[in-house]
Amino acid sequence: MSELTIQRLPGTGQLLAAQIRYQMLLLMRSPRAMVFSLVIPVLLLVLSSSRRHLDPQLESALVAGLAAFGLIVTAYISHAIGLVTSRQDGVLRRWRATPLPTWCFFAGRIAATALTALGSVAIAVAVGTAMYHVHLTGAAALSLLVIFVLGALAWAAVGTAVTSLVPTAQGAGPVLMLTYLPVILFSGGLGSVSAEPGWLATVARYLPAQPIISSATQALTHTGPGLSLISGRDLAVLAAWAAAGVLASVLFFRWDPVRPRR
Repeated sequence: MSELTIQRLPGTGQLLAAQIRYQMLLLMRSPRAMVFSLVIPVLLLVLSSSRRHLDPQLESALVAGLAAFGLIVTAYISHAIGLVTSRQDGVLRRWRATPLPTWCFFAGRIAATALTALGSVAIAVAVGTAMYHVHLTGAAALSLLVIFVLGALAWAAVGTAVTSLVPTAQGAGPVLMLTYLPVILFSGGLGSVSAEPGWLATVARYLPAQPIISSATQALTHTGPGLSLISGRDLAVLAAWAAAGVLASVLFFRWDPVRPRR
């Protein structure tokens, strides 16, 4: 009688690390999305340098806004389009049939997305500090890391939830851009909006872009020896969006391709 060898799955840490590495490789194989999130913010920073502001606050806000622009493109648009495409191609269905825990799949993908988004942020901030009157202290760098990590997680969670509303990969781009562009524009991601109505400014403060930009601007203008404090309201808004995205994803996420109606 032959003995059956039962192979156990690796430990939780090994599974998650392997999943993050795998998802990072998949993201690196999408050069168009990577170029858009990495090159566009840097290009806009270079073009804006010809009309540099004298106010360090405005320059810091520009660097923070364009860094947030690249981060959200990666964490929201690229992440959601990748999920919809994988679902349409049947990849998600095959993942679900494997022994890999569901939470590990999503944790690995979102962690890889957040790391990639932080790469685009690092490049934008490095270019901004080199070209503008921005002095990056150690406290400011730590504050930027906290706010951008939380921002990336919030947008990735929202992007995962939004995929339930997008039936096909062909329709993913327009839907995501339609929800992304107004938020980033009215939040000041591409520069301050003049004559913005009061009610619109209030709404923008509770969307998940403006808290990132305002806290990052505060960190970049911090020059004192103490810690660069992040607004508690900004952290609460981003945490609420992250929690709402996770909850909606758990309730409504679809693994199977959407069949076209006849």
